[in-house]
Amino acid sequence: MAFQGFTTSPPYGGLDLVSPIDNMEPQYALELVNVFPGNNAPTVRLGYQQFATIGITDAIKFMAPLFKADGTSVLVVATTTKLYSVTSGGVVTDRTGTTTPTSGEWQSVIYNNRIYLCNGADNTQVWDGISATFSDVTFTGVSSALLINVHAHKERLYFVEENSCKFWYGGLQVTGTGGTPALTAFDLSYVFTRGGSLLAVGSFSNTTSTTSQEYFWGISSEGEVVFYNGTYAGDASSWGLVARYIIGRPLGYRSYVRVNNDIWFITEQGIVPLSSLFQSDPEQALDSVGYRINPLVSETSAVFPFDHQWTGFFWPQGRRVYIHLPTSGSGGKYLVYAIDTKGWTTFQLASDQHALSGCVFNKLPFYGSSTGIVWQGETGQADAVAGGVSQAIVFSGRSAFSFFGSRSNYKAFKDIRPLLKTRRGVALNIGLDTDFKQGTAVTSTTSPVGQFTPWGSPWGSPWSSGVEYTYDRFATKGQGHSASIRFGGSLKDSTMQILGFEIRYDMGGQV
Repeated sequence: MAFQGFTTSPPYGGLDLVSPIDNMEPQYALELVNVFPGNNAPTVRLGYQQFATIGITDAIKFMAPLFKADGTSVLVVATTTKLYSVTSGGVVTDRTGTTTPTSGEWQSVIYNNRIYLCNGADNTQVWDGISATFSDVTFTGVSSALLINVHAHKERLYFVEENSCKFWYGGLQVTGTGGTPALTAFDLSYVFTRGGSLLAVGSFSNTTSTTSQEYFWGISSEGEVVFYNGTYAGDASSWGLVARYIIGRPLGYRSYVRVNNDIWFITEQGIVPLSSLFQSDPEQALDSVGYRINPLVSETSAVFPFDHQWTGFFWPQGRRVYIHLPTSGSGGKYLVYAIDTKGWTTFQLASDQHALSGCVFNKLPFYGSSTGIVWQGETGQADAVAGGVSQAIVFSGRSAFSFFGSRSNYKAFKDIRPLLKTRRGVALNIGLDTDFKQGTAVTSTTSPVGQFTPWGSPWGSPWSSGVEYTYDRFATKGQGHSASIRFGGSLKDSTMQILGFEIRYDMGGQV
């Protein structure tokens, strides 16, 4: 039959780990690493660079920003035995108070322009961003070293007692920074029907009804979520249980992410948005956000069933959500969600040890390493810029299998034309997997050198942007009914958008 050509879409839908391999929509990918499926076209992520150094042997187990009333902000960083602040200019200051920590696995909340930290091992800490050091809270009624989680709800502090079903709440606008104010206990052991312990509490504004209501929620180690309305737990006239849901077991004390007005729980079954519980049953809620990548979360949770690394953060400016996946006791990688396209991808740094913790600071993602370095993400066009040494950003992908309009006909594939927007001369690995079998090799190709001189360079040829649309053809080989395009490479000092692929083949008869 005649020589055929077929253009496939780029993987702007992101990862799909659940669809049948022979019936997957073309915009999805079987594999996607360091390629963000955002607006316009999938783009290789930017790099990251060293922002501050805490200590070469001190693992950074916790990071959180503190926004101060004067409009400035600082990054609070914790190792096993120290608490630090890092300014927007990268200046590191030891803020450890009279209590020497024994665990860096803190949970936090901002209340009255102060940051509160508790970890269930050390005295609960508080800092206003101005004082020289952190201080122990002065609350009474329970040892603050027993408090494992903290939240602020309707102008009161709420603390979770470790290995119990109790939370403790303070008085209205009481900060616990002076005097001896008492905390009061509220026991959920009579409410939870599946046993276990209380892991976290929080607030949620339900906007699905005609009138918005702010609820107080608590989640147990067994995945039982209960909701209360009312002023506070001690007001018997208004405080009452209004809803209960059962979801997968949460994977840690901070295994949830606030995304705008929503809360996403990270569970052994996958990611469950709290808002979806009010709109559908828990099984449908499980599929509302993480449907296509939940198998990866479940698979990883079997290896790391309950870990402090199960957490994440929302980066509004980048329009994406980061979910941290542990890969070892000293680091991990990220599942990244595109708000606009609702696609998922994986981000892997140059080393898993560079991603032990993370948060948003200075309007950018920041990563804490297991070797004491604070990294500034989405910065520059190279990875791990430290000590003058930089590395290329390694990326890869594997498209959905396509039958190219004919499931029955055999094909002999001839060449591929990747449609890219990048700097000419960039190396690219490209090849085909046929009939659902992953090949052992891909072809390394390099696009021709550009014919123009980038703006700002010495004159040598007509000036233009250093980034161009490229659509060069490269020979490939493979035979079968269907094919998946494998692509990847190492990118440095350039960006890359992936706009699609054109593949040509000889069409055979029906087999």
